[in-house]
This record gives sequence, C-alpha cells and structure tokens, in this order.
Amino acid sequence: MNTAPTSRAVAAEATRARLIDVAITRFAADGLETSFDLVAADAGVSKGALYHHFASKQGLVDAVYREAIQRHAARVVAASSTGTGRERLLGLVSSSIELYSSSTPFYQLLSRLHDAGSRSPSLAAISERSQRNQLDYFTAAVERGQRDGSIRTGLDPEALALLVRASVLGLLVPPRVSPQLLSRFTTLLEDLLQ
Repeated sequence: MNTAPTSRAVAAEATRARLIDVAITRFAADGLETSFDLVAADAGVSKGALYHHFASKQGLVDAVYREAIQRHAARVVAASSTGTGRERLLGLVSSSIELYSSSTPFYQLLSRLHDAGSRSPSLAAISERSQRNQLDYFTAAVERGQRDGSIRTGLDPEALALLVRASVLGLLVPPRVSPQLLSRFTTLLEDLLQ
C-alpha cells in the first residue's frame, strides 16, 4: 500500500498553510473580528474555499493560534538549544521577553489570542496544551542544569520551572516593566538559580 501523500493532498496542505499565513497577517492588522470575506479576498480565494479548509471562522482562528504558538516555540527553542541548563533556561526567559516585548504585529496577535483563550473553549484547550508543553520544556532545562551543575540541586525542578515561567508570563502582560527593572529581574533570577 502506498502511503505517500498524493499531489492533491500536498496542494491542499500548501493552500491551507497559505490561508493561515494570510489570516495571521490580516488578524494581526485588524484583529480577530476580521471577516472571513476579508481573509478570503486577501488570499485570492472564495469564502467557500476557506470553509472547505476550516469549516468555520472559529476553526480558522484555532488554526492561526496553533500556528502562532508553533512559530513562537520554534524561536524560543532555537534561542535556548545550546549551553548549560542554566543558559538554556535563561535563553528561554530572555527570548520570550524580547519577542513579546517587540510589539510586532505577530506578537500583538499572539497576545490577543492568549487573551481570547479565556473566552473561547477551543482556544482555551489549545492554550492549555501549549502551557503544558512550555512547562515541560522549562522543566527539562532545569533538570539539565541540575545534572550539569549550573542550577543548584535540592529544588523541585517542575516547581522551579513553574516559578520561572509564571514570572515570565507576568512580565508579558501590561503594564510593561522598565528596562531597568527587567535587568534587575534577570540578575535576581540568575542569582536564584545558582
């Protein structure tokens, strides 16, 4: 039995990915209330084509949220993929703060999607999976640091990861903190990890 994807399936996936990219751009510019019609027009497809790939506007918003989370995760994982466990954990912290603080349309959209997760069951489910994956990744960095001696042992790795992650999340919501306070926070975090 041939399990290779057909050219039709490959084309459908490429179209779906392009529609998500267009929706990310449109939602970033105009908000999540943007109509299906505008997204379809931007993509140069009919509204029916959007319904074919996403079934509903909420389905499109869900797909955009999953993709935005994956893109962010790829960036912070790249920024924290080398070094000691401590360096990796601090890389996660600094890259997350830097990216969200950039105020680019993409990160403004991702922040809006996180916020909308409190009002949408489907977005909440996506957010919960993402938060669990983040905590697991932070925990792995702490455990690596404890094994390599760059983070002190005797601390619960998952609880420490949760503390660090919660601190980062707190820095990402308005009001934003000053660069000086952020620098002091980073110094304190480094001291706590030793």
